[in-house]
Amino acid sequence: MSGIGLQIVKVLLESDTSIDGTPYHIYLGSRDLQRGKDIAAGLSASHGNTVSAIQLDITSPESVNAAVATVKAESGRLDVLINNAGVNYHEIEDEATKMRTLYDINVIGTSRVTDAFKPLLLTQPPVEAKKQKRIIHVTSSMGSIASRFNPDFEFYHQPHTAYRCSKAALGMLTACHAYELKDHGVKVHAMDPGWAATEFGGGDPAVTKELGAVDPRVSGLTCRGIVEGKRDHESEVIVSNNGDTFPF
Repeated sequence: MSGIGLQIVKVLLESDTSIDGTPYHIYLGSRDLQRGKDIAAGLSASHGNTVSAIQLDITSPESVNAAVATVKAESGRLDVLINNAGVNYHEIEDEATKMRTLYDINVIGTSRVTDAFKPLLLTQPPVEAKKQKRIIHVTSSMGSIASRFNPDFEFYHQPHTAYRCSKAALGMLTACHAYELKDHGVKVHAMDPGWAATEFGGGDPAVTKELGAVDPRVSGLTCRGIVEGKRDHESEVIVSNNGDTFPF
């Protein structure tokens, strides 16, 4: 857990506006449980919000099912699911191998986690807008098919074919989940965190920030706005920072 995912947790722990007026309890998913616990123990929280770590490897059905069992035993329900895990491996030279690897995490992993946690999201259907359940798939504007044809798009000249394709597939997964859950009180969102100064893809945060990357806290605040219903008027688009949107 680092980068944008960590910032999302941090800004939610600062929030005084939860879905139904009660404090948040956040489950921080980490492949390394002890590392997740160490991170959670070092986080500051206010307004009664709390956080705990759970072991979660989205490529492992056993890990995902165990995480679901933990949340069910401790809380009995889930109000918001944020699928933030994603990769882009520059060091894989063979395009087919890269495509397969990225799809396994960026698309199949997200699908696996969502399907597993879905029953907990549907345990208590909301009766008021402020109790709206949500799923947020963290994607990328580089997965926008329409933007790929737009020479004015910020990343028009960037290749990253495998990454683009995996995120475009995640857009379709978002649309399918939105269709499936539209009559069950669950809103499904696609969120673009922007080019953030993190270690994603092997980047150096200090270097990328100098080149114009945004502080990952900005991305975290964008996600919190979605969680708290501030972007509900934007549908069938990829929601991004500072009110920006991108077509699928």
